[in-house]
Amino acid sequence: MHSSTHNLILPTLRATLPYAPCTELICIGGGRPPTSEWLSSLVQYNEKDYANRPVWAIDRGVNICHALALSPSHLIGDGDSADGSAWEWAKRQGAEIHAFPPEKDFTDTELALHIAAQNDPCSLVILTAAFGGRLDHLMSTAAVAAHATIPCVLADERETLFYLHAGESLTITCDMPPRAISLLPFTEECTGVTTHGLYWELRDACITNRASLAISNVLARENTKNTFTVSIKSGVLGVYLCHKE
Repeated sequence: MHSSTHNLILPTLRATLPYAPCTELICIGGGRPPTSEWLSSLVQYNEKDYANRPVWAIDRGVNICHALALSPSHLIGDGDSADGSAWEWAKRQGAEIHAFPPEKDFTDTELALHIAAQNDPCSLVILTAAFGGRLDHLMSTAAVAAHATIPCVLADERETLFYLHAGESLTITCDMPPRAISLLPFTEECTGVTTHGLYWELRDACITNRASLAISNVLARENTKNTFTVSIKSGVLGVYLCHKE
């Protein structure tokens, strides 16, 4: 349980989070690259201190950093999917390298979250270049982020995934109405699920990971502010937004 809240500003939305991180950290993964405009906007705005958000690269994510001349402070991975020239560029830029063998028990993303938690246990990780690509990678990343010891958000210009834990509430205001809003249990069940501002509202509902009760919702027709709230009593719940397909 967290005793305070935090306003997170992303290029396509604003969210009131149920915790107050001391740092907002961007981790760039090896999935679908965000647009350069979206990523530049993400890096350059940090409401907490108006400074650029620090950037970490996770293996192939260093290719994105290299292409945009966006120097990562940390580079984590086994190098099996990163371009050698991008890896060497990050070294020359002064990135702290966390190299691992390709044959290991954890994904590069899980290792990055472990390292981030060790470096700054009160940080918030914004994972981008996390969507798209192989289904097993996406499912693994989403599950690891849901149960990480530090809070995580998966985001790009097309999709966003927040997480709620027991007793938490989340309020999101979008620049434009999302195409879809889905609630995804990352535990066997989530209880006490309540929403405000959606077309199909839930009141103290139980959502299980064996049913599709809360898939493809939208904002209520009278909701002109594009704001909605989700809260839960128990479990780990993903709040997913599809901005465009």
